[in-house]
Amino acid sequence: MNPRRKEKRPMNGRDPNFWQGLLDFLPITLVAILTFTMGFIRGVHEGGSLKKSLLGAVMCTLLATPLFPVFLWIAESQGWPTIIAFPPCVFLAFLGTDWIRSKADDLYEVFIGRWRK
Repeated sequence: MNPRRKEKRPMNGRDPNFWQGLLDFLPITLVAILTFTMGFIRGVHEGGSLKKSLLGAVMCTLLATPLFPVFLWIAESQGWPTIIAFPPCVFLAFLGTDWIRSKADDLYEVFIGRWRK
């Protein structure tokens, strides 16, 4: 065996499971991109600073991306097309972080706040 000869390793491009994994990850990537874009446009439209708009878009994306599989499961269990799972995620970005924070505060008051008084 020649010590200068490199060992051949399989390339990721030649593994069909690699490409299938990439295709399986595509819908979540699209949800993240659409949610971020909607959150950023909403923040800029409301007159917020660039930093605040970016932060709001990131927060909406971090909230909507893990919820996408839940919406996907609901759509599949009801026999609806899977594309139905996209709008709720983007709608969360449209509502924005202020709406989400106010609803979280209301839920806190209902469930935890009344016991702390």
